Amino acid sequence: MIKSFFPLLIFTIIFCVSCQKSENISSEIYSHDAYEMRSELQNNGYIESIVDPILKQECYFDDWNKTILTPITGLIEYHDDNGNWVASIDFGSGACDQWATKTWDVRTFPDYPDGEKQFSVFSFHKKEK
Repeated sequence: MIKSFFPLLIFTIIFCVSCQKSENISSEIYSHDAYEMRSELQNNGYIESIVDPILKQECYFDDWNKTILTPITGLIEYHDDNGNWVASIDFGSGACDQWATKTWDVRTFPDYPDGEKQFSVFSFHKKEK
């Protein structure tokens, strides 16, 4: 009886500890303002020009049941040393959504022939409560 009870007891303890730990973990969501993308372009020697400053607003997202400070407008352009446009990051036209669009000159970046990509302005991280 004791031999069969002991594994059950161990399983119950491990299961309860796992349950408690998973209840303490939630998602942290925050806007990254395309920081990595912007840094990469600047590190490659392109000049950043803020055409329209990034405007943020508190937006509620049903998917996460959270209100998040979100970039809703803004336009940043990148030029080479000769003033030629090479890329842009557009944060939208005022809608509370998580999307921005990067466009680029496919002649400058021939490995990326699409010329445009939509991306999330949020970073998602697990955090301990």
